[in-house]
Amino acid sequence: MKTPCPIAVAAAAALFALGGCEADRSGDCPTITGVTDASVATVFRSGATTDPANVLYTVEITSVSGTCDMDKRETTADSSVDISFRATRAPSGAEAHYKVPYFVAVTDGSTRVMAKRTYTIEIDFAPGQTTVEQDDTVGSAHLNVAKGKHPYDYQVLVGLQLTKDQLEYNRQGSHYGS
Repeated sequence: MKTPCPIAVAAAAALFALGGCEADRSGDCPTITGVTDASVATVFRSGATTDPANVLYTVEITSVSGTCDMDKRETTADSSVDISFRATRAPSGAEAHYKVPYFVAVTDGSTRVMAKRTYTIEIDFAPGQTTVEQDDTVGSAHLNVAKGKHPYDYQVLVGLQLTKDQLEYNRQGSHYGS
């Protein structure tokens, strides 16, 4: 049985399951965290100003979890990432479908991004529905640890792939009702 712990994403971008690994019970796995500025995306109606009355929908990352297996002899970690999203919109009689890009990246524990991959989650609102919760899983990911490093020296970052305007909107605190 795998032990829940923070997870790694492939620095080498190799996606496959490792056989014969031991579950990490010592806290050696990389840490995982959401990027605060990229945890919420507010999408406005096309051509509209960034006024709350013009919001088409908002999506946020509500949780990130995963598992990690390690092979200490090979200095590798194999992981799976589970991400939960919540999307909201104003009441509407129409159904709506949106594709929302998000990313999973691994850093060397500083600001240096070693690998980044973009994924897409599909959000579907039924007629009259104002809130949708959706989960996505980034399957097995493999991390080769550099010589002299440990898996816990790495950090996994998860966030929504935002436009420059969306990022600025978040940094101004507008999505928090400021």
